[in-house]
Amino acid sequence: MSELLRVPNLSPVAASAPHETNPQSPAPALWLDGASAVMTQLRSQIRRVAPYFRTALLTGERGCGEEAAARILHQFSPLKDRPFVILTSAEAERLLSRPDAHSALAGKGMCYIPRPERISQNAQNALLHLVRKYGSQAPRIVAFAERGLRPLVSANSFSAELADCLGALRIVIPPLRDRREDVPHLLTQILEGMASQAGTAAPQLTPALLEAARRLPWPGNLPQLYATAEGLFQRRDLSGANSVLDASDLEAVLGSAPQPSPSHRRETRMMRLDDVVQEHIRSVLLACNGNKLRTAEVLGISRSTLYRMLDASAKSTPEPLLSTRLDRAG
Repeated sequence: MSELLRVPNLSPVAASAPHETNPQSPAPALWLDGASAVMTQLRSQIRRVAPYFRTALLTGERGCGEEAAARILHQFSPLKDRPFVILTSAEAERLLSRPDAHSALAGKGMCYIPRPERISQNAQNALLHLVRKYGSQAPRIVAFAERGLRPLVSANSFSAELADCLGALRIVIPPLRDRREDVPHLLTQILEGMASQAGTAAPQLTPALLEAARRLPWPGNLPQLYATAEGLFQRRDLSGANSVLDASDLEAVLGSAPQPSPSHRRETRMMRLDDVVQEHIRSVLLACNGNKLRTAEVLGISRSTLYRMLDASAKSTPEPLLSTRLDRAG
């Protein structure tokens, strides 16, 4: 494993399924391990900027190791001995709506925002004030937005000033399909971690299985890879100790599991009709990367109508509409 990734509490032996909002199960450094060129470049960038940055923006597909990148940035920063805080919408409201928001965050080392579109405008303003007024005394701030923050600004879901502040440093996390040569190593390491935790031997993986895994597109990225490893480990239990797993086992595991789609799944929930309309507009606007002219064309409305609908949404909704999309964990 790369020397960069040898940081406290991030051992691949303790690897658990990536989950961006579970502080009890930190994303392991394993997710950023590998000898591929894109990962070597990413680790080099993290090593270079970690001691100096104040704010950063992570972009890429969800589930590619975004929280792992944020945690490693924290581990290599001068504030590594202070807590790493995940600012969900609820946590942001709890900490940033207080008059003494600076005191509430003074002892934190890093604030990670996995869903910036869900942070209210009031919390965003408080965060921007914190950064501007307290500078180096404020915790470091890292946000993750798949397509960046400009589409969110165009959708009136995010502060333009805060977007500019966070976007001063941008780190792109590559999807698993762009680092396929790392898949055999990752799969082997995940299974060894599972075996270590279970106090048993890891299954042997044939070259045919590893090559088949390398060729897969992995639309579900790291969570899909981890789920596949769980399936393989279960087949090892069925086969007994010293089992050897072949490409047919991988095919069986993938065939029995629901395959994630590259597009986001949608949650079924009760919503007002106006909210459904506004949510659809936001989704199309994000898909068009914030291009309002293209969004109006896709929706079949004039650009002036689109502006009026966005303005009405911003005035009637104090907090940005929560996305109905259930993204893969990252």
